[in-house]
Amino acid sequence: ATTACTSRRKRSRANDDGTGGTSAPAAEAAPASSSSEVKYPTVTRKTTHVKKKVLVLCSRGVTSTNIELLEDILKLLPHGRKDNKFDKRELLSNLTEIAQLAGCHYCLYFEARKMKDLYLWAAHVEGGPSAKFLVQQVKPMGDLRLTGNCLLGSRAILSFDKAFGAAAHLQLLRVLLRQVFAVPKGHPRSKPFHDHVISFSLLRGRIIVRHYQVLAPQHGVREDDSLVEIGPRLALTPIKMLAGAFSGQTLYSNEKYVSPNSARSQLKRKASRQTMGHVKQKERHSRRLNEEGVADLPEDVFADVFE
Repeated sequence: ATTACTSRRKRSRANDDGTGGTSAPAAEAAPASSSSEVKYPTVTRKTTHVKKKVLVLCSRGVTSTNIELLEDILKLLPHGRKDNKFDKRELLSNLTEIAQLAGCHYCLYFEARKMKDLYLWAAHVEGGPSAKFLVQQVKPMGDLRLTGNCLLGSRAILSFDKAFGAAAHLQLLRVLLRQVFAVPKGHPRSKPFHDHVISFSLLRGRIIVRHYQVLAPQHGVREDDSLVEIGPRLALTPIKMLAGAFSGQTLYSNEKYVSPNSARSQLKRKASRQTMGHVKQKERHSRRLNEEGVADLPEDVFADVFE
């Protein structure tokens, strides 16, 4: 009875004050829950990289050596994307649309002609520039003389000759090749190691491309770093440079460039001259025998026996 009276007194006091015992905390908690918002922690990536992809494709009519070279180039580009063969009858400007649909910023296009000659187009899809090369002296990685090896997907160190700074078009070529072959830092398909070097050097107007493995020094064997060639090995002859992607104003044209068709025709012409010389020599020899040789023959005493 005593506890019931005390509880009634408390209820009456609460009602006199205008606040209930249980309703006051609920009224205070309601606006707090409505005004407060849930804040999630921000998620940051550990490695960020510049989104850059290179479209690598070839034309129809390529040889097995050309396909091996294409596969070797793809091994050097973790940020590369391979596409189907391109029909040579289509316009080169269609490559820009193909690269944009694939989300690529750069393009390497190997164009084969007559099952003998190989050309390389390197272009920046978004506004240019683009350059055309003649590919010669190709040695793929499968060559037994190339014994080097490196980690697949590792980032390469690009080395350019000092001669690239001599002319404006060589400087532009250096920038274009560096943008194509430089692997972005932190790319998901790359590895954070530097164990190979891609060298670009100039020799007699051609760009010599070499790929080497970097061997760390070993105690008792060698004291300094050494290089072992991995491959592929090729030589690029610049033909022309355009301001746009596969089109536009001509920025540079190689005046000393001789097409492979012209070189082969000159060799055939030279061989034909030798053949014509041999024919004329035989004609002179037979003429000398018929004219001069008959006059020097002695008189035949039996010439009128059967008359």
